[in-house]
Amino acid sequence: MRNINLSIFPLAIILLTGVMVSYGQNHDISQDIISGIEQEVNQAKKYSAESNLNQAAYYFSKAANGYWELGEYKKAAEQFENALEMSSSLGNNNAIYILNTNLGLIYTEIEQYDNALTAFSQGAIVANALGRKADVASSYLNQANIYYEKQIYTEALKLLQDANSIALEINDQRLLRNTYSVYAKVYDKLGNREESTKYFNLFAAITRKIQQEEVKVKEEAARQFVDDAASRVRTVETQKQATEKELQQKSVELTNKQIVLEETERESQEQLMQIELLNKERELQQIIISNQEQRRKIYISAIVLILVFLVYVLYNYYQKKKANQLLHQKNEEILSQNREIQLQSQQLRELNHLKDKLFSIISHDLRSPLGSLVTLLNLTREGFFTEEGFREVVDELSKNVGYTSELLENLLNWAQAQMQGLKVFPTVFSIYEVAETKLGFYSEQAENKGITLRNLLENDIEVYADSAMIELVLRNLIANSIKFCEKGSTVTVSASQMDKNIMISVADTGIGMNDEQVGRLFGREIFSTRGTANEKGTGLGLVLCKDFVNLNHGEIWVKSIEGVGSEFFFTIPMGSSANN
Repeated sequence: MRNINLSIFPLAIILLTGVMVSYGQNHDISQDIISGIEQEVNQAKKYSAESNLNQAAYYFSKAANGYWELGEYKKAAEQFENALEMSSSLGNNNAIYILNTNLGLIYTEIEQYDNALTAFSQGAIVANALGRKADVASSYLNQANIYYEKQIYTEALKLLQDANSIALEINDQRLLRNTYSVYAKVYDKLGNREESTKYFNLFAAITRKIQQEEVKVKEEAARQFVDDAASRVRTVETQKQATEKELQQKSVELTNKQIVLEETERESQEQLMQIELLNKERELQQIIISNQEQRRKIYISAIVLILVFLVYVLYNYYQKKKANQLLHQKNEEILSQNREIQLQSQQLRELNHLKDKLFSIISHDLRSPLGSLVTLLNLTREGFFTEEGFREVVDELSKNVGYTSELLENLLNWAQAQMQGLKVFPTVFSIYEVAETKLGFYSEQAENKGITLRNLLENDIEVYADSAMIELVLRNLIANSIKFCEKGSTVTVSASQMDKNIMISVADTGIGMNDEQVGRLFGREIFSTRGTANEKGTGLGLVLCKDFVNLNHGEIWVKSIEGVGSEFFFTIPMGSSANN
């Protein structure tokens, strides 16, 4: 599996993990689990000694979650503190926020409320610097809950007021619901029944609204699933009927050919019988002649009879051999036709699988970003967003639209390749210029992730291939390398000569792959893995790369070491090959 950078942990997963594992503290702790956690701690210390702070923070955090799951809260807090020290040295604010939040939850669990308040406060400061208002409000709510437990209700109300303001500003219904719930508890302890009842009613109203919206979404999803399933069933049934009809036609053809073969055998047998009758007549004539010349030609008659017998045997032998050859030929034809029918059935099953996969990709990955765009436009039209809130979601929406554009381009190329409609138009062109253009296209994305792009191609290298296809290959390989790189990694494009071919290399110092993942690449199976920044993909890119390189008389392969990086290679003819 790929190593996951701590800085991209979804907050919801981290918090959910902390809550879920707390219920396992009463379970029996096996020696294997403890040994595994200790190995992770040792691995973290090793990376720390090597000044690889990013990997050290990852393994400290992983060990902390293991102790948390076992209910070893003090040990978990110790390892989270180590991870926080590494992340602070790196200036990784996202990780600093997550680790402070986890520490706050653990300290709250063991009732070390002062330590918990310090952790949540630090988390709020970092979240505010990152501009993540929802996380700031969540930190305020956690602090308010601690003050509630400590019975310092005045401080709890101040923090609740701040959290409520942020929740109203960003229109976060769930955040408002949680704020109203704590308000109701605090006012209840203060004896203010009116305010407690008011906030409890607000809490109940928002809860009902959220539940109604969730039920509506689930009903719509279920209805759409049923419609899609019915459509797929009708399509499969139609194809099944067409296949059965074709098989019936093939069966009729085979039956007719079998009848022709049997007729041929019958005619051969009749011919043999006629020959046998003629021979018998000749024998009778010889007998008559021998009787007339018995004494004078007895030896001659015997010789003639022997010769006739030999002719008869040889004739029968060659006739049977001819009939056997004809029968063998017919059997070979029947076997060949059976293999052809099986091959057509297999191709039909593969086409059905590819079709289902294509519709699955379109229905899931294409619908989601378009649905987000429609939702944003509707909310903006109805005035739910402020100008600042609108700017915050535009960046994320821009990424989704960019991903959708890339998805559509890959889908169209892939669909054309599956229908065998692609034609190759090779020309002589500079591979350096193509690589420079593609690296420039992804320069902003690489800069945002802290990745260095390098073009080591010589500007006089020319190749003979379809330039559009090779551009797509380079674009997908460069995008794939950036997708699985972390901050400080490097993506390098280089080339070398192999006989009459140019071998292009796209290498990265990212998270790499294990042998199982490498073995699944470039097959007909379509699969995808999230990137280091949670980037999505369809799995079509490398399938298209293999098809396009093969169409241009080249080969493509990969070398990868987990935790070190990956290097993709492909070959294409040199520009001088166009004159040969």
